[in-house]
Amino acid sequence: MIPDQKYLDMLDDHELEVLDAFDTPGTADNPVIQYFISEWHRRAHKTTLWIRNAIKEACRYPKSKYVYVLPTKVWARDVVWDDPVMLWDSLPDKAEMNWKKNDDKMLITFANGSMLKFGGSDKPDNIRGIDADGVVFDEWALHKKMVWGEIFRPIIAGKTKKGHRKRWAAFIYTPKGENHATQMFNNACMLSEGGELPTAGIAIKTKPKWFASRLIADESGIIEQTELDEMLLEIEEGTLTQVEYDQEMQCRRVTDEERTLITSALLDRLNSVNWDSVRITQPEIRRIVAIDPAFGGDICAMKAFENGRVVDEKQVNWTMTHEVVFEAKEMARRSGTKNFIVDCIGNGKGVSDGLKVDTAGYSVQEFNSANKCENSKKYANKKAQAVNWAAEEMRKLLVEPVKDAETRRQLVALSRYKITNSGKMIMQPNDECKKVIGCSPDRGLVYVYGRWGIRGVKPEIREDITSRERSGRSKQISAMSV
Repeated sequence: MIPDQKYLDMLDDHELEVLDAFDTPGTADNPVIQYFISEWHRRAHKTTLWIRNAIKEACRYPKSKYVYVLPTKVWARDVVWDDPVMLWDSLPDKAEMNWKKNDDKMLITFANGSMLKFGGSDKPDNIRGIDADGVVFDEWALHKKMVWGEIFRPIIAGKTKKGHRKRWAAFIYTPKGENHATQMFNNACMLSEGGELPTAGIAIKTKPKWFASRLIADESGIIEQTELDEMLLEIEEGTLTQVEYDQEMQCRRVTDEERTLITSALLDRLNSVNWDSVRITQPEIRRIVAIDPAFGGDICAMKAFENGRVVDEKQVNWTMTHEVVFEAKEMARRSGTKNFIVDCIGNGKGVSDGLKVDTAGYSVQEFNSANKCENSKKYANKKAQAVNWAAEEMRKLLVEPVKDAETRRQLVALSRYKITNSGKMIMQPNDECKKVIGCSPDRGLVYVYGRWGIRGVKPEIREDITSRERSGRSKQISAMSV
């Protein structure tokens, strides 16, 4: 029996509802369901359910083909194919339904001639012309909309093979804002015609041939309440944002405006710490000067940092590279450092080179926002990771209040982000930011560069701090919130 009884006994009600709807034969009045859409919170077993259902169908119908698609081919391999459990524990025993695997093609071939193919939609032209009796779009919110409309929709409209079930498509996801996925769900549950968004299972009203199910963590019962309570506590502690919790756990359709890493509330929260007390007990000192050497009308901004605070800043319409180099050296002298981080895109490379060749022996980090970052699976580029780093420092109360009002305004604007089709965070372009705030976010960017660069600075050990004060610093910081 595929799937086996042991697996069926493990299923929650919302999973059984899907399988029941899938296997219900159609009638003249109620045609068989062909389109399944599930908007479920994380860890609700979306992927496992549909992998097993595709396997079941492949074993049931000889010479059938099913396609399981994630936003990228790499994602399909990492999440499904290379996972030790996800796919391989779902396949039947070979004695029951002999199957073979092709690692290069991520293809399972069954003894009855049926196939289950895994892949990505990041290169749509590579999957044009493919045939399928059924298709699953995992993380549907991150796929390109045209992959369904141009490629798979015509396939599902094709003639049903003799003796087979009607062709079908499944769309499973956790929301990523308002987009084609949520629009499809709204249409499926007929919101514009009196339908309602469900929160714990099947929609009360759906379009013909459609099944729609939605689960939020507060009502599904899948994740223990103690775990949800811990996540809510992490929001208070600043290690998790309300937006992240609402989206991933409660399926809230977060808007682009709400996708902001550095909010005014986050900036205000920095005032809750007695920073004078923190400062005098810090056992190490790190200093750096950050430079955004903009030319051509934009402001050239500089900020000097000492640990978590800005100790000097300046912004001027300089027009020559040597002017920027001179002012940067002067700020470094005043701040007691030889460390720099420079935005090296365009003319910034000249500033960086000018500091590097100086006989003073400066240490210069070059920052190129478009470069790949340390965590390329989560962030689209270095800028996204750096902005998130600055936001994380604020959430953990590791930086002092940002006093300059314009820098605060720019940090909020430049930290708005989107999620790419490959699931990576990317900040809105500077040109879009300019439209919102009326200028280039140079002051905000140089703050981000400084926070990113200071982590790589070799610290100076303060001799005036005793070992007891050093060991007790973490306890002091936790008690300093007012």
